[in-house]
Amino acid sequence: MLRYDVTSNDWVIFSPARAMRPEEFSRHGSRMPPVVPADYRCPFCPGNENLTTPEITAIRDGGPANTPGWKVRVVPNKFPALRIEENHRRQEQGRLFRQMGGCGAHEVIIASPDHNTPPALMPIEQLTLVLRVLRDRFNDLMRDTRFQTIVIFKNYGPTAGTSLAHPHCQLIATPVTPRTVRQKLAISQQYFDQTGDCLYCTLLADELADGKRVLAQNSHFVAILPYASHVPFEIWILPRHRQSSFRWIDPSLLHPLAEILKTVLLKLHVGLGNPDFNLTINTAPRGDEDSESFMWFIEILPRLATPAGFELGSGMSINTMLPEEATNFLRSVDACKIAAAACG
Repeated sequence: MLRYDVTSNDWVIFSPARAMRPEEFSRHGSRMPPVVPADYRCPFCPGNENLTTPEITAIRDGGPANTPGWKVRVVPNKFPALRIEENHRRQEQGRLFRQMGGCGAHEVIIASPDHNTPPALMPIEQLTLVLRVLRDRFNDLMRDTRFQTIVIFKNYGPTAGTSLAHPHCQLIATPVTPRTVRQKLAISQQYFDQTGDCLYCTLLADELADGKRVLAQNSHFVAILPYASHVPFEIWILPRHRQSSFRWIDPSLLHPLAEILKTVLLKLHVGLGNPDFNLTINTAPRGDEDSESFMWFIEILPRLATPAGFELGSGMSINTMLPEEATNFLRSVDACKIAAAACG
């Protein structure tokens, strides 16, 4: 069957006949490096602060910058994709050739001083601190009017693109709005122009009414496996009350967001055997931060399958797991195992 993704104007092919059973995905768990001793020379571990670029900011109980004692630490990426010092002016080099300097920012948020604690097993209080730092860095960077979009992402595991096992995520500020972001904004704006409603608000209301793909919820956030999921066990976390930009999230909501994020990550960790995944925060760019048509949300994409020739050639996704079946599996993950994992 094919299902239509209203947020991207694209079709997704579902082919359950090609699928493993849900429990078999756990055999493809993360190939993260094994637990390492505390004195391992990881540049993100406490005591090794001299191995990173000087920190931009940190949450710490006291003491000077670039020393141990921090809870969350932010440093410039040592090998940045974009640099603040670069020129953002565009240059025309012919009718079809255009370039600009690599202007932007690329930061690493070191999420914990503990080298061996994956995000699923972090205390909710620690996840809350990470979300707070992300919000603060977002707002600080958007004061630079050269930056149009802030991309927040986490790569977990080798197949997701991570090179260091120590818990961290990244943030890149870009001088342009990426095509995917522009596409999502355009589609949601078109829906708003036609109906007067927010596309993502309508989608969330319909998912809640249907209930089959709702994985978890609290007073402020809902986690769903979307109707037209592009990959097996794709999960979205959406706010119940619409905001177009993550920068506007009320600080009091960071804790409930951390709660539902931990629930989702624990279910994936226990149910699928600690899978590799990519996590992104989808948010409106500059100029659309107060848009009534869009809603920011967290997207989690487990790396359980590799796109092949058809996907790359057509741009269409083939998903071997219906989201209803994936939701039922994750709902059934043993609560005792989750509790045991959460307690370490």
